[in-house]
Amino acid sequence: MLSPDHIEPHRRAYQHALAHYDFRLATLDDTDGIVSLWPEHWEEAHYRDRGIEPDEPRYRQWTRDQIEYLDRVFVVAVDRDSQKIIGFFAYSLDHNFSVKPVAVMGTFYVRKEHRRSAVPAILFELALQAMEEDGACALHAPIASETLSSRALENTFRKHGFKTIGVLMGRAL
Repeated sequence: MLSPDHIEPHRRAYQHALAHYDFRLATLDDTDGIVSLWPEHWEEAHYRDRGIEPDEPRYRQWTRDQIEYLDRVFVVAVDRDSQKIIGFFAYSLDHNFSVKPVAVMGTFYVRKEHRRSAVPAILFELALQAMEEDGACALHAPIASETLSSRALENTFRKHGFKTIGVLMGRAL
């Protein structure tokens, strides 16, 4: 079970975040809250520049299916006052080529106004905890370098001992 108890409670930023946000695994009821972050994420990721057009109903159904059938795990941060999801870390388990599954990051997104808080760090650490509880032996995290937060995200991963093992490339066809 996810618990932020082991996460640096002595740091003021962490104390503030833990006092104002709930961190937990997503349920089907969280589908709309996760999807509500999508337009902001979509613009930052520059998908349109590669010829990718958004399809929100399809994304909503996909998100719902992922949660319902446990194909992807979503760890969410929920603002206690508004009850709105302000960020999430989504991953899946790839068990096609290894004895233990490898966790693969799908999306790690936090609303811009919360990025300089402890929310992203807590989400990250809780997602790592959930992956370990799921039996994952490693995490592969593709990071799109053109997003606004990619440099901060890369630094977060490096601080936790991750190394660059590849490159993510894309273009419109």
